[in-house]
Amino acid sequence: MVVRMLRVMTAGVIFLMAAGAQAQVQVPKDWYIAIGGGGAWYDDQKVTGAGGVKLSTDTGYTANVGIGTYVDEEKVVRLELEGVYENADYNNFGGAKVGGSTNSTGLMFNVLYDIQTGSNWVPYLGAGIGYARVNVDNVSQFGVTAINGNDNVFAWQFKGGIAYQFNPSMAVTVGYRYFGTDNLSFGDQPGGTVKTEGLSIQSAEVGFRYHF
Repeated sequence: MVVRMLRVMTAGVIFLMAAGAQAQVQVPKDWYIAIGGGGAWYDDQKVTGAGGVKLSTDTGYTANVGIGTYVDEEKVVRLELEGVYENADYNNFGGAKVGGSTNSTGLMFNVLYDIQTGSNWVPYLGAGIGYARVNVDNVSQFGVTAINGNDNVFAWQFKGGIAYQFNPSMAVTVGYRYFGTDNLSFGDQPGGTVKTEGLSIQSAEVGFRYHF
């Protein structure tokens, strides 16, 4: 079944690439609104002062929305303001099963570069900086809550992927994102302030851009 699905997907990609190579190149309008989402994979977080104990999560998800514009006549450089949301459930703390979840909401300012290929397939690379509010909800073992709080920290990200420009107003994207933050601190905990390493999240996403 998996092999059949891979064959179908491969055939679909080859068909789209062939169609894109033959289609007239579409020049996008300057301004756009973008939305997207996908899966998110969190790196383990080390808890400071706990002998290297780490928090682990299940696979999570991400969603984003942004507004941007081209800033050059060649339409290769874009500036973008983006909101990014990520969420995952914790599953392990120091080798023991744990409950609770984490989520972050980031506001990012991005600079992106589109690589023109002479076709409607347009690879892109970008980076951004901003601020994130990170929530850790009821991390508990054996019915005892260890961490429950939030922190506001500096955040950064790197993005890359490829877009297909159907017409001047519409494009679809497939991309990768790395999102990271400064170290986190959660005060007013049962055992005092708890500090952890910052978030380190990798995401695979699909999206849509509407140009106007």
